[in-house]
Amino acid sequence: MSTLGCLAATILYSSRIYQPMAADGVFFRSLARIDPRHHVPVRSLWLQSAWALVLTLSGTYEQLYTCVVFASMLFMAATGLALFRLRKTRPDLPRPCRVWGYPVVPLLFVASSTVLMVSTLVEKPVQALAGLGLVSLGLPAYAWWRRGESPRA
Repeated sequence: MSTLGCLAATILYSSRIYQPMAADGVFFRSLARIDPRHHVPVRSLWLQSAWALVLTLSGTYEQLYTCVVFASMLFMAATGLALFRLRKTRPDLPRPCRVWGYPVVPLLFVASSTVLMVSTLVEKPVQALAGLGLVSLGLPAYAWWRRGESPRA
């Protein structure tokens, strides 16, 4: 039941990530369209369905799960590190949400995320590197879509 609940939520939010990316010009423009009748990004939902099918056929559930968890841990650790970077480089920004136990709690979070990533690399290197590879594919794709754009302020 937990997996189905997570899957339902993922289907709902993932397609809504592609839509604003497309509207900003960093993904296929056709995915920016919102269906006027149902008010949902139908094309994004279809793309999400196709990608899910590709992933489903790519290996076992355990392999896919390990790949995704590794990539998620990578982003979680990066988010934790960003907290320190922003506090240092932008101390004047408003902080509507305070971090309890700063800097110890965020450091523990980054450390535990890193331990999980290293553990995954040691125990399941193929799946971990596949997750890293999928994430890395986003870099040239992003650069390709951003080509020729003037830098934003």
